[in-house]
Amino acid sequence: MIAALVSLLAVVLLGCNEKPDDKLAKVSISIGAKFNKVNTDFFKEYTDEESLTLFQQAIATTVKNEGVVNMASPEYDVQIVDKAGNKYRYHLWLGDKGQNSSLMHVEDTHTIYTISEEFTEKLAALVHS
Repeated sequence: MIAALVSLLAVVLLGCNEKPDDKLAKVSISIGAKFNKVNTDFFKEYTDEESLTLFQQAIATTVKNEGVVNMASPEYDVQIVDKAGNKYRYHLWLGDKGQNSSLMHVEDTHTIYTISEEFTEKLAALVHS
């Protein structure tokens, strides 16, 4: 289950314009604080292969939304570190069961990416476990 969620977020994040080129080493999740900054008081950290694979798969399946972005304050912040030590930072809004979620690069608050219902459920399971 955790692997599925990690793969999901990874797929979601890899679909965005700035994505990890290397295998993931760690994914950290915190409560969102404000735009353009990641809250580093992480309440979840994943380093296991199964969870990291889920995040990679999630990143790869995101869909870029066209148009103007007008979002509420971020629900969660996600920091991904790849094996080369590069950091990728995102804001995440988790949808409810049967809904999509949204992902935004911390440095690009003008573009939003959609996460499918399927991956939303898997991500929610990891975040809320």
